[in-house]
This record gives sequence, C-alpha cells and structure tokens, in this order.
Amino acid sequence: MNGQTGVNAPLSNRQNKLAMIHVAKKAVGIPDDAYRHLLEGAAGVRSAAEMEFEGQFKAVMKAFENLGFKGPAHRGIKKTDTRRGRNREFITARQEYYIRGLWDLASRRRSESSLRAMIRRIAGVDDVRFLPLKSAQKVILALRDIAEKAGFDPDERPNDGRNAGG
Repeated sequence: MNGQTGVNAPLSNRQNKLAMIHVAKKAVGIPDDAYRHLLEGAAGVRSAAEMEFEGQFKAVMKAFENLGFKGPAHRGIKKTDTRRGRNREFITARQEYYIRGLWDLASRRRSESSLRAMIRRIAGVDDVRFLPLKSAQKVILALRDIAEKAGFDPDERPNDGRNAGG
C-alpha cells in the first residue's frame, strides 16, 4: 500500500462526507456534547471539520451505525448514482440546479442560509444536496409559486441568444 489508499488516504469528497456526518447526527438525535464525544472517540477530533483521513470518516459513520443510523446502503438502495456520483435517494444535480435557479430568480433574500431555512421548513433537511426525491417536488412547487408571485414566469427561458428562432 502506498499510503494513499484505505484508512490513511486523504479524505475525498470532503464536503459531501461532512454533510453526511451532520445528516447522521440529526437522524440519531444526539445532543451536541454527545456528538463531540463520538467524534473524539471514533476519530480523535472534536469537530468533523478537523477530519483528514478516510479512516476517520469510516470510524465516525460506524459509530453512528452503532447508534442506529441507517444509511442508504441499509435500505437496499445503491449508494451512488454512477452518472453523477450522487446518492439515488436524494435529488439529482439537475434538480439542484433548477432549485437554485428558481431561488436566485425569485427570492428576496438570495443567500445560501435563507435557501437552507426554506428547505428545512418544507423538507426537514439542512442542505439542498440531501433533499429527498419525495420532497423535491414540494420545494420546486413552492419556489415556482414564489417566482410567480414575484412576477416571474418560471417556465420562460431568458433570451440569451442561444434559443433565438431565426
């Protein structure tokens, strides 16, 4: 082994893995102090952001599994959609792009935190990337309604020269 594979490999897909840890924390419902102890015991860190290696991530996820967290693999769902590297349980990259586009079009407060707050109210998740497929339609319909109330037609394509008839 060359040190770049297995448990000593640098943490890849860092943002997705950190988000998954936070999803697991919320799913098992542990308080913050217990979460910090779990991180320290499993990975030797007090914050998920301090993790550097794949082995640390795997140990933390194993600890969450021991607390009852069931990831997508436990429900007979393939872990990733090989076309996009995304979990099939969550929205596609195209749906995320559409949601973010509608948000940018019609929102009065165009910040990531306000988008997350809206998604949290509707779907109960903290990040658009972990929006379940079943909740995506609710979010999209709400955003389309916001766009229409703001005076925008969500079905209208902007005339940027690419879709000119000729």
